[in-house]
Amino acid sequence: MFETSLRNEGQRRLMEIGNADLLVGIPSYKNASTIGLVVDRAAEGLQLHYPSLRPVIVVVDGGSSDETVPIAANRPLPPPVRRVVTTYQGIQGKGSAVRTIFEMTRVLGAKVCIVLEADLTSLSRDWIQKLAAPVLSGEYDLAVPLYARPLVEGAVTDILAYPMTRLLYGTDLRQPMAGDFAVSGALASKLFERDVWETDVARHGIDIWMTTVAINENIKMCQVRLGTKIEDKREAAVSIDPGFIQSVGTLFRMMEIYRRRWTETKPLRSVPYYGNGETAEHSRLTGAITVDMLSEAFLSGARRYRRFWRTIMVPSNYAEIVGLVNRPRGATHFAADVWARIVFDFAVVYNKGENDPDKVVAALLPLYYARIATILRETGAKADAVEKAVQAQAQCFAEQKRYLLHRWQTYVPWAADGVR
Repeated sequence: MFETSLRNEGQRRLMEIGNADLLVGIPSYKNASTIGLVVDRAAEGLQLHYPSLRPVIVVVDGGSSDETVPIAANRPLPPPVRRVVTTYQGIQGKGSAVRTIFEMTRVLGAKVCIVLEADLTSLSRDWIQKLAAPVLSGEYDLAVPLYARPLVEGAVTDILAYPMTRLLYGTDLRQPMAGDFAVSGALASKLFERDVWETDVARHGIDIWMTTVAINENIKMCQVRLGTKIEDKREAAVSIDPGFIQSVGTLFRMMEIYRRRWTETKPLRSVPYYGNGETAEHSRLTGAITVDMLSEAFLSGARRYRRFWRTIMVPSNYAEIVGLVNRPRGATHFAADVWARIVFDFAVVYNKGENDPDKVVAALLPLYYARIATILRETGAKADAVEKAVQAQAQCFAEQKRYLLHRWQTYVPWAADGVR
């Protein structure tokens, strides 16, 4: 692992700046269509809400071949706001860029570090104040957003990270994989020093890793209401999704790291909210991916992974999936309790099986698409109905905990049910 994630030009620029009070970091990769807007809104927020502080905006790029870097470097900024645009050393991915942002926070002595995604189209200048305020107050070291998102864009959180985090660690944190957040300078420095930056945390596992560490290591954390989040996503129900593999793989891997905590029974606690914030106004949030696209991705995945699924799921769960495959529009009838048990099957085999862990998570993706298709059919993508479905899904996970514990404690790879 590199002792520093900063390249020479970044180090020189930090020496020129010297010190800062508040740092806004933007990890980027091929975001030419949105990076200008994100830089503009961040700068406006800093100028409006924190005119007396010394603010810095840093864009840490992963090697974009488009115009992301020149746009970020040449965007006009108000006089109080300084800028760094650089690349990083390490594994390519958002996590490595965030590590660089944490290192810059430490070098500049910033009190607060805000990280914003570079593909945001709904970012308002008020996000800066809402994220920074709870950390600047000294009450919290980590502020995590709560926002409404189209189901297809937010489903990894909605039907995987949220119910799993709530079940495993007894903590109701609605967006444990939010993407945007604020941390104190002290926490940024500690996270930078962690020996995780050669794992999937350096890629897309950064968000769920950070919130899981915060929950289990008693870091002072709050939620902040930010309204609606819309991103410039190039949506497609792809057969292989590295981001899904890395984020869900990290979620599963943390189960082993903190296994002593989640095998105990604890009362559910809610992460407090800071301030009033903004309530999402959209009654319906839709993405470009349709139910038919999700159903086709499920069937395509079944053709690819059907035999492999049999080595992961217990026979009763496997039979449920075969029934969906053989049923017309079966992907839209994937029950919440079956989904919970199947996620647990995959989580156990990921940690205890003899298969390639990445292949195990990749094989979950078509089933994930089917569960999204079912929720979309049942809710019509209406925001209130989707949220009710997400909460019902989380309750299903909680009700199936005994199943998870049994599978975890009794699983033996060479004796796994369904192996042929």
